[in-house]
Amino acid sequence: MALTLTPATGPVLDQILRDTYPIWGGGLSLDAYTNFQIGQRRTAWGGAHIERVALLDGSRLLASAKRYDLTARIDGRIRRVLGIGALFTTRELRGRGAASALIAHLVDAANTEGYEFALLFSDIGPSLYERLDFVPVPLESATITVKPFTGPPATLVRAGDDKDLGHITELSAKRAVNARLALDRSEDYIRYAITKRRLLAGLGPAGMRQVEFLVAEEGHMAVAYLVCSVQNGQWTIEEAGDRDPSGARLGAMLQVMLAREPSIEPPRIIGLWPHALLPPQIETIARKSTAEVMMIRPLRDRTLPMPPIAASDVVFWHGDLF
Repeated sequence: MALTLTPATGPVLDQILRDTYPIWGGGLSLDAYTNFQIGQRRTAWGGAHIERVALLDGSRLLASAKRYDLTARIDGRIRRVLGIGALFTTRELRGRGAASALIAHLVDAANTEGYEFALLFSDIGPSLYERLDFVPVPLESATITVKPFTGPPATLVRAGDDKDLGHITELSAKRAVNARLALDRSEDYIRYAITKRRLLAGLGPAGMRQVEFLVAEEGHMAVAYLVCSVQNGQWTIEEAGDRDPSGARLGAMLQVMLAREPSIEPPRIIGLWPHALLPPQIETIARKSTAEVMMIRPLRDRTLPMPPIAASDVVFWHGDLF
């Protein structure tokens, strides 16, 4: 029987969520994990740009993935990009080509629909996807420290809200403009990314995770912002931006956050911190390749610009991972 790629709904989706939960449950209950997936699709961006798909042999589920409709700035041009995430093959069928077949179906459809690149993340290493013409793109996680300050805070910081997102979209675009590879992050996309982190925190056990969305404001306009997840004494910078190219306001915001609880041991702060973002209050003490391997390939037009791309050429926030 011919293999078919179809949107995952009903019992097929239920099976996919049960099967993937032990890997990507993230400390949630199965019900919460299911609601986390549903909640992402209920956002304006998620409903229009994310779809769970299943590769079937008749009624038998072989493999599944999440398909993302993305745009990215690649070497100065905005490109339509197929994102492939949460690729999963049922245990008894692994090693039989089901994942490769699913990717081939996705790529064929993307070619027909006018996509120019495909982008995916692998947590099993690059070898399988290199056979499918994907090329690794270096992605680095940084560990940073924040210099303490004395005296009153130099920057007024408040909680961010929906009315800030227009200004934040501008800050995000400004940070990405000189990158060779960065997502083109619309206002709806940024709203989705923040909502996703809040859902993950809100659906988990009480106190397991917290999410901070903060802005620095001048003249009733957000001029710097920060989205940070807090878990087990570690801060993860999900995304950030600053109208000042040096990032000085952003560094001051982190100082303010640390100063709120001076008696607590300073947290470990990590994130996919851009190489060119160098606030004077911050020191990068380590960089290492991420556990997830980001990989890219051109689709119909093989002459499109491709790596080698250095890690310093990439602006991709932790909150952008899929």
